[in-house]
Amino acid sequence: MSRRKLVAISTLSALGISLLASSAVGQEKSLKEQLLGTWNLVSHVSVLPDGSKFPRYGAKAKGIAFFDRGDRFIITVMRSERTKYAVNLPEHGTAEENKATAEGTITYFGTYSVSEADSSIAIHIDASSFPNWNGADQKRNVTITGNQLTLTARALPTGGRAEVIWNRAN
Repeated sequence: MSRRKLVAISTLSALGISLLASSAVGQEKSLKEQLLGTWNLVSHVSVLPDGSKFPRYGAKAKGIAFFDRGDRFIITVMRSERTKYAVNLPEHGTAEENKATAEGTITYFGTYSVSEADSSIAIHIDASSFPNWNGADQKRNVTITGNQLTLTARALPTGGRAEVIWNRAN
C-alpha cells in the first residue's frame, strides 16, 4: 500500500472516529430535556434534621408529576389509604373526613426553570392545595438516572427535607 493511500485511510479513520465521538456528545440530553414528560410516584419521604425518615403520605402513596416544554408543571401526591366519605359528595365531608383529605394530599402547579449548573429546578407555584404555597417560589434539587427522577426539597419549616422519587411513565 502506498504511503499516500495509508495517510488518506488514516486521516479518514481519524475523522470518522472524531465525528462519532462528537455525535455521541451532541446526543446527550440536557437536564431539562430529561425532565420533560410524565412521572409516577415511587416514594415520598420526609427526612427530619436528626436524619429520621417517615413516609409523609404513607407507604403506598400515589402521585403523578408533569413537566412540559412550555415550562409548566403539575405535581400531586396523596395517601392511598384514606377512608371514603360517608356521603358521596366532597362538599359534604365531615370535619374528620376533610382533615384526613387535607393531611393526606398535596397538589400544586405553576412554572419552572432548570439550572443545569447545580442540577436544580426553581419552581413558582401558581396555586396549591396547601394555600400557604400559593405564589411561592421554591427550589428542588434534581437527579435523573435512567428512568428515575429524584426531587429533593428543603421547603420544610422543620429544617428537614422531602425526598421524592418518581419513575418515568410509559
